[in-house]
Amino acid sequence: MTHPAATAHETPTGSMQPRLRLGPGTQFGHQTGVPWDRKARVLVEVAEEMDLQSGLHLLVAPNGAGKTTFLRTLAGLHPALSGAPDIVGRVNYVSDALQMDGELLSRTLLHSWFCDEALMYAVQLADRLNLDLGCQIGKLSRGNRQKVVLIAAETLAASSAPSLLLLDEPLTGMDAETRAVVADLWASSGSSVLRLVVLHELEAVKQADSLCTVVGGLLRHITSRHGGSWMETCEYLRAQ
Repeated sequence: MTHPAATAHETPTGSMQPRLRLGPGTQFGHQTGVPWDRKARVLVEVAEEMDLQSGLHLLVAPNGAGKTTFLRTLAGLHPALSGAPDIVGRVNYVSDALQMDGELLSRTLLHSWFCDEALMYAVQLADRLNLDLGCQIGKLSRGNRQKVVLIAAETLAASSAPSLLLLDEPLTGMDAETRAVVADLWASSGSSVLRLVVLHELEAVKQADSLCTVVGGLLRHITSRHGGSWMETCEYLRAQ
């Protein structure tokens, strides 16, 4: 199932566990210049082999570092400039913005996207996140609009195992209490989902399986926390 907030593509599974492998030298970016003289502009290059499996993996980097291009390439919306991601599972990419008719109710959106068990899961998640499904999309705050996006993403992932879920700044605009609820949801989910999440609100996440960042155009990855937080881990990784 796809909808305007998400893009998905299938890959051969061969396993009930999602997986993302990137080889050294894999490059992400875009082509620039006139059609007869195109040049590759590399934004992100994999420094060392990266092998992600089910769980929560954080992606933290400055604006303009290529995070969204990286996610969109993994989702199959852009080709890699060099190499190719090795993916096991269904890929669901959800952007950081919900673009819908402002007069639609949140409830109407969920009913148009999902049915049966998936719809029940989405409604339960809306209740857990304290989202008013009877409110029009155009009257929702930024944080509540993000809840709609997140509910769609998590429902897609829950109904298509194994799943690789790519989330671009899903906590933007949410209050601290809601961010904590989402962090608990991610920490308690099963082994059928691999989440790669672009995140700035690192204080909301206590449990994660790894962290990635972009340093000088190179993608760095670490699987163990340094210091007392993931923010300190990010600073440690950038200093290497």
